[in-house]
Amino acid sequence: MTFRAWQTLVVALLFALVAAVGSMTYTNAAARESERKCCGIVSTLDDAYAETPPQTPAGQKIATDIARLRSDFTCPPTR
Repeated sequence: MTFRAWQTLVVALLFALVAAVGSMTYTNAAARESERKCCGIVSTLDDAYAETPPQTPAGQKIATDIARLRSDFTCPPTR
């Protein structure tokens, strides 16, 4: 391979690396924004279930899952 071919290969690999890092950064930022938007809904539901606990097994499971989701999203407490 000539020096020019090596240069082209290195530039192409660097471009691919920069594109991959940029794509991962954007995806992570979009995921955090999505989770932040969900916090309002999850917090409201969790607060509602805490005020009036459900009586049915299905309702209790939903309340438990919503509380776990709130913790997973690290939503701030509103109580």
